[in-house]
Amino acid sequence: MKRIAAHGILVLALCWFDAQPSAAQTTTLHVGFNGFYGAAPLYVAQDAGIFRKHGFTLELVFIAGGSLSTQALIGKSLDLLQTGGPPFLNAYVRGARLKIIAGVTNILPYVLITAGRITSSEQLRGKKIGISRFGSNTDFVVRFALEYLGLTPADVTVLQVGGSQSRFVALKAGTIDATVLSPEEALAAQKVGMNTLLDFVAKGVEFPHVAIVAREEYLQTQAPLVRRFMTAYLEGIRFFKTRKEESVRKMMVLSRLNDRQIAEKAFDVYTRSLPDDGRPTIKGLESVLTDFAREEPKARGLTVAQIVDLSFLP
Repeated sequence: MKRIAAHGILVLALCWFDAQPSAAQTTTLHVGFNGFYGAAPLYVAQDAGIFRKHGFTLELVFIAGGSLSTQALIGKSLDLLQTGGPPFLNAYVRGARLKIIAGVTNILPYVLITAGRITSSEQLRGKKIGISRFGSNTDFVVRFALEYLGLTPADVTVLQVGGSQSRFVALKAGTIDATVLSPEEALAAQKVGMNTLLDFVAKGVEFPHVAIVAREEYLQTQAPLVRRFMTAYLEGIRFFKTRKEESVRKMMVLSRLNDRQIAEKAFDVYTRSLPDDGRPTIKGLESVLTDFAREEPKARGLTVAQIVDLSFLP
């Protein structure tokens, strides 16, 4: 009986190893992203071997600003992209053949932070607000925040400054008077004397902050590969959410901040906003479409069904 059991185990082991993709079978995917915390689940899943198990090696490419990264996707420098709804729509209404295939962050994870001397919306009038680039998520959020505070873009000066770290540095240096930051970055800003003027996270506003985007031709020619990637991606999300210690440690490495409090804040926010099933927020997309249609004639009549393809989700 022992010999039979051992033989059975050997056969099972050989079958298991035979089913795993070999190094030669691994497909490299170039995946772009705009923020290290938002991409943390990809890094954690890659470290855990989840993508390798499904036959992938990810080349993760950081590009500050959704507008630039969308251009890289259109130009075929990337296979897939994690970016926001506004830069995606800016490209789509100008003829880019792209689709949203999954949702990554479905809640608006931004805080409007001001220099220490500014404590009210009225004091913000005439001041300089930093964004990454025009047409980006931060551009949309700043306009949204101004409207919420009873101001308009004409009441302030909006400057293109770059990624969140550049905006944080500019705020501390006094080059700008306000900007929008993620919750963990806002916590770091508060520690050096900055003020929170508006916290969208606390309000739980649905918003397509980060989605997975692909070119239509890539989806057509690589459909089985994309479906396999989405299966691996959702497995990675589950791993990220249930392995807090590994996830928080990775977020500390990615942010280059030896501050566990900030990393745990980021983990808590992103686990709340990461959908387990990979679906984007339809309500948030409809809100962004409505906003676009006010100023962009090409967005009028555009529906969520035209820009989203969820057939690749398992």
